[in-house]
Amino acid sequence: MALPPASAQAGTQALPGESSSGAGAGAPGAMVPDVEVTQAPATVAVLPFEANAAGKEAAPGITSLIASRIAESPRLRVLSQRDLQTRLSAERQRQLLGDTTCEKGHCLQELSTLTGARFVLTGRLDRFGDQYLLTASLVDTQEGRSLARPRAEASDDGELLRTAVAVSDDLSAALESPGATVTARPLLGGAVASSPGGGLTLGLRFNNSFIDKLSSLNPGLDLELGYWFHPEWQGFLQVGFTLVRASGESGDGKLNVLPSILGARHYHRLDTSLRPYWGFGLGVQLSFGDYGIFQNTGPLPSVVGFVGLEYLLVGRVGFQLELGTNIAQAVLGLADDGAGDGLNLDVNAGIAYHF
Repeated sequence: MALPPASAQAGTQALPGESSSGAGAGAPGAMVPDVEVTQAPATVAVLPFEANAAGKEAAPGITSLIASRIAESPRLRVLSQRDLQTRLSAERQRQLLGDTTCEKGHCLQELSTLTGARFVLTGRLDRFGDQYLLTASLVDTQEGRSLARPRAEASDDGELLRTAVAVSDDLSAALESPGATVTARPLLGGAVASSPGGGLTLGLRFNNSFIDKLSSLNPGLDLELGYWFHPEWQGFLQVGFTLVRASGESGDGKLNVLPSILGARHYHRLDTSLRPYWGFGLGVQLSFGDYGIFQNTGPLPSVVGFVGLEYLLVGRVGFQLELGTNIAQAVLGLADDGAGDGLNLDVNAGIAYHF
């Protein structure tokens, strides 16, 4: 229930529908109106991002993009560049910020006083050849502390826009929940935190191969080493084995296949915890037993394609669920008589740790 006007606070506060005889309460039996209290939006000052010589052309656009994304929240009010120019000259900005981020002490107090904003966002965009490095720092002048320091890389101009959107979403989240701290995005792993811990991943995968003309239970185990060589691309090397069994009552013809696959995955929606991907791989399989396209222990080519999902569970641990097929196996089969050719489907479930 809202409080009555200040003039009526001297008397007894009356509930809606009750009369009050206190001072300033009005006539007996009068209704005390509810006053709706709305919280004013928090003010955010987005200062123009600094840049090296190669990044100066793109920096104003990135500043505007991040400011406009933050301004989409009804709880926030972003000071326009005209407001900032009126309150804080470009020369004064350079004097306050210098070569480092203004996050505490006299600098922070003066920024708060001059801009009139509780939150102050500064940043820098550097370009090195075709690579961009975007860094930002968000401080709470009321609490006197840093809220977020996201940083990210982009490999080209198109990727830079997605980078700025991802960084602005991180900043918006920090502004909506000032108590939560947003950690920096990894430099290895790219613009959208492709790998929570860095560029390397180590995975353990359990799978089963459903192969036409062979038993439906063909379990396997893979050990995988991955590396993010691009913000959206991960290269990987898999080494493992698959136990292929022949159909029939006798259960004969067991075969251990040692696969070695070199491939790549392309991830989407990297700013979320649930990230779909697709990919492909090339390699060989060394087969032992009754099946072998050339002879026992002869090489069996592998051309695989797959789609999957990765969900980031906690911290640096991700769970993967993947469906794939071996195109070479479908065409060539596992043996000279064509056993195992046609339809094949691999179902994989695994855990990946991001270093």
